[in-house]
Amino acid sequence: MVEHLQADVLKANISETFNLELDVVVHTSIDSTSNWALQQCRAGKVLPFVCFAENQTSGKGRRGKQWLMSAYSNIAMSLSWPYVLSGQQLQLLPLTVALAVAKTLENLNLEHVQIKWPNDVYVRGRKIAGILIETRPIKQKLSDGGSEDSSQTAVVIGVGLNYDMSSSGTITGSEGTQMLPDLTDIKHEIAGQEVEPQPGRKSVASLLLQNVVSACRGFQQDSVQNLEEFRTRYDYCKNKTVEIFPDNQDALTGVAQGVNDSAELLVLVDGKMRVFNSAEVSVKAETR
Repeated sequence: MVEHLQADVLKANISETFNLELDVVVHTSIDSTSNWALQQCRAGKVLPFVCFAENQTSGKGRRGKQWLMSAYSNIAMSLSWPYVLSGQQLQLLPLTVALAVAKTLENLNLEHVQIKWPNDVYVRGRKIAGILIETRPIKQKLSDGGSEDSSQTAVVIGVGLNYDMSSSGTITGSEGTQMLPDLTDIKHEIAGQEVEPQPGRKSVASLLLQNVVSACRGFQQDSVQNLEEFRTRYDYCKNKTVEIFPDNQDALTGVAQGVNDSAELLVLVDGKMRVFNSAEVSVKAETR
């Protein structure tokens, strides 16, 4: 039986939990929830707001990759939130959102949940969710009716969470279309970890939204604590051999050493510590 997400139910849950009036839109089919959210930000839509897609035809991943999902099978969400933040503070946001996703899975009683820097969530060593954060400067009227304040930033937080991957997804890059390896989903993990009862997609979407909204509301005061929690409980890469693909540079291989206080990845490469604030990371399989 197909479960349809209901905007009014999702909105009511947020209103009841946080006393927050959050506009919720559920699209039957759309190219990308994040594209739609960015367009709405440019058009001056009041923040915060969130949209979901039952079917997403050109979902956005990092570095121009494209995620395609089967209709009514997974969860595609983009939450737009206003912040007044420095670039260094924004560097901490992906891990904070990833923690919110990880806790959503743990709320479902799933175990072995980890985060692969900077923004992928894994269960038992397989990817179950990805996060893409984009920003746009915004202008809003001051409360006294004076001149516009251009210091705020609209942060669009895109989350793709695998609920049911029985119809396989694909990812498209410059090399063409490829099947995504090493994926897992909630239904598979619920069965594999013998968790009861199995949650419906609607309840998972509601729980995910609640946890991400909570993370956004508390981000500025909790970011340091969130970083420490990532370090101590969730760091998937630490002490593993990784291959790093920095922007416009050749690939490097080293051993991940965790992250610094700015959430930048530390990697020991040929005996020297290297720091990366943006890179594609692949964890190399262990040889036995």
